[in-house]
Amino acid sequence: MRRISAKTAKEGMKLGRAIYDSRGFELIPKGATITPEHMQTFSIYEVAELFIEDWRVDDVPVQPLIAPELEGMATQALRTIVVESQGEKFIDDELLEEAETPIIEMTRELFPEVIGEINASGCQSLKEYAFQQPAKVAGLSLLIGRRMGLGMLELAGVGMAALFKDIGYILLPSGLQDKVNPTSEEEVQIRQHAALGAEIMSQLNRFGPDVAESIYHHHERWDGSGYPDGLSGKEIPLLARIVGICDSYYEMASKRPDRPGYMPHEAVEYIMAFSGDLFDPELVGIFTRQVPLYPTGITVKLNTGETGIISNSNLGHIGRPTVRICFDERSRQIKEPYDLDLAQPGNQGRLIVQVT
Repeated sequence: MRRISAKTAKEGMKLGRAIYDSRGFELIPKGATITPEHMQTFSIYEVAELFIEDWRVDDVPVQPLIAPELEGMATQALRTIVVESQGEKFIDDELLEEAETPIIEMTRELFPEVIGEINASGCQSLKEYAFQQPAKVAGLSLLIGRRMGLGMLELAGVGMAALFKDIGYILLPSGLQDKVNPTSEEEVQIRQHAALGAEIMSQLNRFGPDVAESIYHHHERWDGSGYPDGLSGKEIPLLARIVGICDSYYEMASKRPDRPGYMPHEAVEYIMAFSGDLFDPELVGIFTRQVPLYPTGITVKLNTGETGIISNSNLGHIGRPTVRICFDERSRQIKEPYDLDLAQPGNQGRLIVQVT
C-alpha cells in the first residue's frame, strides 16, 4: 500500500485500508474506489492521510500497532469525560470504565509480541486535538513502556496517565490549552493543569498512585527546566518521563493554531537533538528505534534524484529505511521497481532529501 495525504487523493484511487473517524467508526470500507462524495467526506471529517492500493507496493503491508478503532474509542471516551465533567473534580465511574477499556485492549495487543508499526502521524484537526492527541500519546507510551520491560499492570497505568495527562484543564478557563501567546497570568494557569489533573486522579479508587504522580510530573524535563517541581534526571518518575517524551512528539506532529504539524522525521529529530537536555537519553534511544522517521508507504526523493516508496521503515536503523525505487535519477518511471536498503554500507551516500 501507498500512504498519501488526503488532499492529494484522486477520483478512481482504491483504498487499501478503511477510513475511520475520530471516534473509531468506519466511514469508508477497505477496497472502495474513491468518488467525489468520498472526497467530500475526507474534508468534512478532516481525514489527514489515506492508504491506497498501488501495484508497485502491493506486497508491502502496513499493519498498525494500535487498531484505529481502539484509538477512536479512547478519543471518544475522553471527549465524553471532558464534556460531562467540565468544572468538576470528580469523574463518574462508568465514564472512567469506558476510557479504561480501550487502554486495556491496547495493552493486550502488545503481548506476547509487539507486531505492527506505530502511527507516527499527529492530529490534524484543531477541534479534535484535546481528545485525539492524548489517545495517540497513550498508544506510543504503551509501546515505549513495553520496550522498557514494564508488565501489563504498569503499562495500563502509563496508558491511563497519558490519556488523562491534560484532564486538569476541565478546572481551568476554556480555550487555555490552545492559546498561542498566553499572558503571564494565563501561563501560570496553564502550568496548573498538571497539578489539578493529579488531584482529580488521586481521588479516584480505580488507579494506583503512579497514575496521578505521572500526570503531575509529565512536564518535568531531564535538565530540570520543566514544571511543576523542576525535577531533573531520574528524580522524575519513569512513567512521567515516558508520557513526557511521547506528549512532546505528538504535540509537534500535530496541527496547532499557529502552525501545521511537523513531519515525523522532523519531530523525531527534535527529540534526538534534545537527548540529555529535555529528555532521558535512555528513553530517547528506545523512542527513536520505535517511531519511524519515514513510515512505511510514504513517497520520498533521494539526493541522487531517485524517487520511491518506503517498503520497510527499518526500525532500529534510524532514518535508513528500505525504499522501493519507482523513478530513476532522471524522473523516468521504472518498469520493475526494486528495493534499495539505505541501511546497507554501500548505500551510505544516498540520503532522503524530500518527503512528497
